[in-house]
Amino acid sequence: MTSDPRKSDSTRPIPRAEPDEETRRYADGLAGLLEAAGFPRMPARVLMALLTSPHDGLTAEQLSDVLDASRAAISGAVRYLESVRVLRADSLPKTRKRVYRVVSGWYTATLSRRSLYRELAERAAQRPPALAEGTAAGERVREMADFYAFLDRRFPELLEEWESRR
Repeated sequence: MTSDPRKSDSTRPIPRAEPDEETRRYADGLAGLLEAAGFPRMPARVLMALLTSPHDGLTAEQLSDVLDASRAAISGAVRYLESVRVLRADSLPKTRKRVYRVVSGWYTATLSRRSLYRELAERAAQRPPALAEGTAAGERVREMADFYAFLDRRFPELLEEWESRR
């Protein structure tokens, strides 16, 4: 007797994952906003498909069906999302399949590399003489350094406040 690969145990099939058209458009719109902000396109689409799915997680096969994308594209996207700690992969019981799930508080993962803001502020403050204060370029670089120094100071407070409100 061979087991049905669409079953997570001996009795329960893996549910179909295709969203209704309104949900699909909504998820695509959110993914488009992330892409416009610099997030890679396919990881943005995968993230929004997972986020808007009524299921706790989706397999690569389901993501491929939902997004009408190749398995290779899905594989690259989930690797990227795992690397930035936005999703996790769990084994589907009694199969070799993985179920991808959005990590709780995933949106703060983009803020967790706070040292980046400090590094940008410090590096920007170490400008060469050609970018001295009083020059147009120097003022732009100073403003960038000030902005990232501000973020470096304020993010701990903002994250703490967010966690207390959750």
